[in-house]
Amino acid sequence: MLRRHYGRLSCEGGFEARCHMELPGRSLAGARIVNVGCRRGKGTYKLSEQVGEGGFVIGVDWSEAFVEAARRGVPAALDRSGLSRCNMAFRVGFPEDLAAAGIEEGWADFVYLNSSLSLFASPSRTLKECCRVLAPGGALLAEVPVAAPDVANRAAIAKAARALPNAVQAAPTFEELLAWLAEAGFAEPVIRSERPLSPDEGSTPDRPAAMVPGDEATYRLLTVEASK
Repeated sequence: MLRRHYGRLSCEGGFEARCHMELPGRSLAGARIVNVGCRRGKGTYKLSEQVGEGGFVIGVDWSEAFVEAARRGVPAALDRSGLSRCNMAFRVGFPEDLAAAGIEEGWADFVYLNSSLSLFASPSRTLKECCRVLAPGGALLAEVPVAAPDVANRAAIAKAARALPNAVQAAPTFEELLAWLAEAGFAEPVIRSERPLSPDEGSTPDRPAAMVPGDEATYRLLTVEASK
């Protein structure tokens, strides 16, 4: 089921094909981090600079081609950062099954999840996996589009948006996100930042975003931190 789902998910990223990565307002030096849905590695390279030589970052993505591209970029990333040793690795795996990518229970201090959660095969199962790999007291760092209000045709819009895919229109409501996090074992999240979000921001590098018509919802992009 996971292979079938992700085989159809051809988008480059969640939206804007960008990696803003709102990081905590404290040092990440020495931390161990899992970057879920790392794509071609840009975010993992950035995190490797933050953790330094005493930390380690594992980027996980379902696309073998993207993982290979990320691995090829490691030497250049290390040259840019000036690190004297490699502090990152890339592995193929589904967000819902990080164990298959070799991520052990309690290994990570942080898990980073960038903006594509609503397009995953099972967002709730993904969050449970994120919680599993975190050490006690570890934290999930995530950028998550949310929808408001909960309009009458919300479920149909979200289903159609997942098929496009458009990560903005596929977004959960804030209440749904809170329920997923609580079910996964996270404390109530801290919202670090938020901004309005337009459905046409669900873009790829080579074409405008495809959108579901008749959508009356409004959207926000939240940056959240949720502790285990």
